[in-house]
Amino acid sequence: MGSKRMFSLDIVNDDKFLSMPASAQALYFHLGMRTGEYDFVSNPAEIARKANCSVDDLETLLRVGYILSFDGEIMVEMGVNE
Repeated sequence: MGSKRMFSLDIVNDDKFLSMPASAQALYFHLGMRTGEYDFVSNPAEIARKANCSVDDLETLLRVGYILSFDGEIMVEMGVNE
């Protein structure tokens, strides 16, 4: 896992992103900063707790499509390639 991440302005400037609660927006960035290879995170609930976010925030990100669930792991849609 690298120490630098890029987030797409196309994603974070979108009305869909900006209409989410601030806690869900913050969780998106925390998850994105902790992604491994291919933008996967294996411990999303732990990251949510550490970031003082809730399971509802994870569900919001799933519902609007900013994260995708695969066999207990999630993929964060960063919108850019490193």
